[in-house]
Amino acid sequence: MTTTTTSSSNREINEILNENKVQGFVAKNKIAVYTVFGVIVAAVLAFGMFKTFADKSNVEYNNKIHAFEITTLKDYLANPTAPNAAKTLESGVMNLHLEMGEYLGLLPLVIKSSDALMAHAQNTEARAVLSVGEKIASDDYAKYFILSRQAAVFEDLGEDKLAIETLEKMTSQSVKIFEGKTYLDLGRLYMKAGDKEKAKKNFTYVVEKAKGEAEFVKIAQLYLTKL
Repeated sequence: MTTTTTSSSNREINEILNENKVQGFVAKNKIAVYTVFGVIVAAVLAFGMFKTFADKSNVEYNNKIHAFEITTLKDYLANPTAPNAAKTLESGVMNLHLEMGEYLGLLPLVIKSSDALMAHAQNTEARAVLSVGEKIASDDYAKYFILSRQAAVFEDLGEDKLAIETLEKMTSQSVKIFEGKTYLDLGRLYMKAGDKEKAKKNFTYVVEKAKGEAEFVKIAQLYLTKL
């Protein structure tokens, strides 16, 4: 019985480590990890609501953003795979940015739109929308929400070098939300690039410095057994 259990555990570990992305592990261990991501989502929503209400002084812009949400964004969400749906959403956000400039109240819409596009693997359009967020984000919390998404989009587009640069930039920010995941992703990408030394350094950081993020520590420990 012990041998069977051990073999099963080894197979599970190998399956996790053979995944190109941590998302594979998440998909197989939903209950354990989704609680962590739920906190991130809640933080994003709270951030968006705060920024929207904080900018109530600009009624005209806020009304236009609301109108966009109940028309263009709503239409996209109803049929995200329709011809030109992603491009229409992207161009709509870009046009609002051209009109509003660096208006911070636009940031929640940027996050909603990019998340919707990323959910349907429309990463080229998501990348363009996030570039607007990069220009708008003026504090470290805002920058975190944009940078974390940009890193994911770059990786999904196969631009690992840009993903690494973005994650490294996140480590220098004063805001440290789920720092363990940032270093875990860096370790994965460095390992994928063949830089075992930097991969080990980042995985070790997760294990030693992110002890409160148990699931990420667990994954980092598993990766370290392969280095």
